[in-house]
Amino acid sequence: MPKSIFTGANLVVVEALKAERLKAGLKQSELAERIGKDQSWISLVEGSQRRVDVVEFIQLAEALDVDPTVLLGEIVGRL
Repeated sequence: MPKSIFTGANLVVVEALKAERLKAGLKQSELAERIGKDQSWISLVEGSQRRVDVVEFIQLAEALDVDPTVLLGEIVGRL
């Protein structure tokens, strides 16, 4: 059985975050700098090799100038 990090549900979260980053016109390194992380951390998240917890999700959304509750609602709608 695959680990839950590789499930379709996690991919929906990853795709939503990456889409918002691209929409904002940010490089991984620029987003990482906004949240005080390394570019490799963003790469791991977007590569579905690392999950984000709820606090990190909120930080990412705010760094992307997106309301976290709206983004979460969109993700839930896709699930």
